[in-house]
Amino acid sequence: MLDLLQGKITKKDWLFVGVVIAIAVALAVGYYLVVYQYFQRQADAERQQIASIQKELDEAKKIAATIDQLRQEAAQMRKLVDGFRQRLPEEREIPTLLNRIEMLGAELGLRVQLSTLPTKVDRKIEVIPYKVTAMGQFHPIVMFINLLERDQRYFKLTDIDIGEQKEGVSTTTFTLSTFRFIADAQAESGNEEKENDQKKTQQSNSKNADGARSGNARSQAR
Repeated sequence: MLDLLQGKITKKDWLFVGVVIAIAVALAVGYYLVVYQYFQRQADAERQQIASIQKELDEAKKIAATIDQLRQEAAQMRKLVDGFRQRLPEEREIPTLLNRIEMLGAELGLRVQLSTLPTKVDRKIEVIPYKVTAMGQFHPIVMFINLLERDQRYFKLTDIDIGEQKEGVSTTTFTLSTFRFIADAQAESGNEEKENDQKKTQQSNSKNADGARSGNARSQAR
């Protein structure tokens, strides 16, 4: 080392320089392997997290772009269901409705007979069918069918059989069906039961009150 300071370079000096350089290279490599790669892994993890967040943001933007359309479709569906529900008769309206159908046929010069058929349940809808027999001229019968199909109440006409007209009279039979939502029917039945229970409770309370007054009157008479 003293020889190096005096301007003389020996083998030992070269060995010392080589050792220093080797240590520096080892430190550099160690830094790369430990520190740089650590930060590189951190950076990769952050990039993956950013990509995941960006993907979620893109999906949220797509949902936000279609949410108004979905709301409009849901509103239209509710409107259709409400309109269909309003066109369905309630149970207490059915006798009046059947009479109106017979009167409609009579106004057209037809003889109309209705007979009940077994009801059916399709999911949440109760199907209430009737067999209709109409006798009269061909054109009034066709008009009668068209009026029923365009009625404010919803009717489904199936199995239409228009017989051949003989001596000015044709006999036509078809199935006329109307519908009820089972949930509505159950709610209506539940309301009627509640009303009946309330009436029974009021009657019972009234009887108890009358009995109490009668007992008081007898006690006072004694």
